[in-house]
Amino acid sequence: APPPIRTGRRIGVVALGVALVVPLALPALDGGLLAGTGGGSGSGPGGGGTISAVNPLVSLQDNLNQPEDREALSYRTNAPDTQNMYLRIMALDKFDGTSWRFSQRSIEDVPDEFPTPQGLDSDVRTTEVTTSISAAPWYRQDYLPMPYPATKVDIDGRWRYEPTGRTLVGENGQSTRGERYEVSSLLVEPTREQLAAAPPAPPALRREYTQVPRSLPAVVKETAEEVTAGSANDYERAVKLQDWFAVDGGFTYDVQVDSGTGVTAITRFLKNKEGFCVHFSFTMAAMARTLGIPARVAVGFTPGTAQSDGTVSVGLRDAHAWPELYFEGVGWTRFEPTPSRGSTPDYTRPEAPSGSASDPQLPDATASAAPSTEPSASQSCDAQARRLDGCGTVAPGAAVTPDEPESPWWSGMGLAALVLAVVLLLLLPLLPLLRRERVRARRLGSAGRTEADLAARTLAAWREITDTAWDYGIPPDDSRTPRKAAERIVREGRLEPAAAQAAHRLADAVEQVLYAPVPRPGTGLAEDVRLVHEGLRAPAGRAARLRALLAPRSSIRVMWALSERWSVLTDRWTAHRLHPSRWADTIRRRPSRQGG
Repeated sequence: APPPIRTGRRIGVVALGVALVVPLALPALDGGLLAGTGGGSGSGPGGGGTISAVNPLVSLQDNLNQPEDREALSYRTNAPDTQNMYLRIMALDKFDGTSWRFSQRSIEDVPDEFPTPQGLDSDVRTTEVTTSISAAPWYRQDYLPMPYPATKVDIDGRWRYEPTGRTLVGENGQSTRGERYEVSSLLVEPTREQLAAAPPAPPALRREYTQVPRSLPAVVKETAEEVTAGSANDYERAVKLQDWFAVDGGFTYDVQVDSGTGVTAITRFLKNKEGFCVHFSFTMAAMARTLGIPARVAVGFTPGTAQSDGTVSVGLRDAHAWPELYFEGVGWTRFEPTPSRGSTPDYTRPEAPSGSASDPQLPDATASAAPSTEPSASQSCDAQARRLDGCGTVAPGAAVTPDEPESPWWSGMGLAALVLAVVLLLLLPLLPLLRRERVRARRLGSAGRTEADLAARTLAAWREITDTAWDYGIPPDDSRTPRKAAERIVREGRLEPAAAQAAHRLADAVEQVLYAPVPRPGTGLAEDVRLVHEGLRAPAGRAARLRALLAPRSSIRVMWALSERWSVLTDRWTAHRLHPSRWADTIRRRPSRQGG
């Protein structure tokens, strides 16, 4: 019988074949998703593709799910490389247990030169960088995306400066739409030693940025203490938290998970270990605060993709969130816990071993030819590498006989793989239906949800009716507010009064969550979704109903999720095969054009 590893590879090949066939059974991509609800401090309705100043996290997830990666920004910079050129919009620093928000702070006229970044000492290495940025004509954002920390901004229009977050915000409807501006900033490059030796933060700053709500479950702090056990200082604790999320903890990147940031969402994330940048960054920030490390979360874009003309293109799928932790002497410092997104900061990577360029852990040809008493790859391999099937092909204690003929591929486990492939192909036409039903059940289910998570439930219900409308031929329009989107669904879906009222109630509930100072999420969400669904189905013809049931247009999301997961797995496998000693660092490097 073939060994288990070989059989696993055959099953992987079968799975890849099925993955290549799945797109043929999925509906064509008809339009975009509702990308953001716009809004913010500007006047007028919010535009699509923005990271809203009111609730940036919802539109961030929508941006990551866009069918088309529209370019929002492009820039040209004299930075030595762009891996650290995150374009930061704002920082969320207030955690009340229901969500993270940005504190309301005073703003002032934009100074000619920004003050020295808080906490940054002169002995930390910095490089002055100049970046010219152009915003797309359609991209509306009330806060100005900039490298951090900016020291000077040259821009026309009505902009104000918020000194604590070092951000610029538009006044009286001013936005980024079509703007061209130049930003001077600092590339801050602390050493590991400087971060490890950082003294305690000032008491006032420490009090503000280590606050956690009383409702935060004890498991959050307990997990943080367990992960960071044995650390000598806050820097080591921060790196251990980052690496646990990005490499060692068994987490999976998934942009379909509800984007809540409250205590319920954090607890669920630690249990299920599935989420995207919002979950990784806010959970790490909350855990850091329980350890006494000042923390907040920045929202913006990862560095983007270099173009042949020397510019860098930043698209909607580069939208991202990341934690910033404060170290006295260095200031607010970026960390990257989201696996395979963004770039891991140099100051959090292990130091390369000194001495010979050759890896001392790799045996030379003479040594490998002789018998060895060292543990086999399977015995010495760590748990994360075993999970990725990256520990070699020889089972512990098994001998390799090169001349032994291989068993026929159809024997033993190979036959089981063939049967599995046939079953999968037979089930292929049902995949869109099954996926759609699973997503609907998750969005409308009540299991594991509490009052603290009503906002996330409201937003999930809204996504459900926009997807249902898409299934019946009304593609989401990324330029509309929830109210305008509901009016369009009512009009084009020819909804009867009861269904129309349900659609407007859902839109009102979403706007309450996004815009009200004290949100009051709606109730009866599942019933309203059911009414809208029935209202869309009633006037549709038989063919449209069958299409919506068996080949729903919104099920194209399964291909995005499948593509993301396959990309992560292949990147990890390739990195391990090429650089076994550096695989953990490589898998966290950012694939082209992927944020979040």
